[in-house]
Amino acid sequence: MSDPESTTGCCRAKDPEVQRLAELFRALSHPARLGILEELAARPDACCGDIVDCLPLAQSTVSQHLQVLKETGLISCEVRGRTCRYSLDLPAVAEELTAAAALLARLASLAGASASEKD
Repeated sequence: MSDPESTTGCCRAKDPEVQRLAELFRALSHPARLGILEELAARPDACCGDIVDCLPLAQSTVSQHLQVLKETGLISCEVRGRTCRYSLDLPAVAEELTAAAALLARLASLAGASASEKD
């Protein structure tokens, strides 16, 4: 009998790569975090206050979203005196997007194979 929690076969939920991608998609799943990423792409080296000025959110809410993005590795933070400056971590973003694209291509391939088996 196969273990449903196995990382081989059809269930890869515990695969570290799948876990990492799940965290990435979770980080990207909130509109405010997407807005923050867009703002950081347009304005590298922004502090939290700069981002708050562009979004209709409280500073504490923006800080929480920045923390999620930082934990995911999509942004970096440099402490300068009493402020933190945030920037996109472009190599990490590129790596994560490549991994996400590979997953989506794999899903499309599996779905296509499954659909052709039904024909």
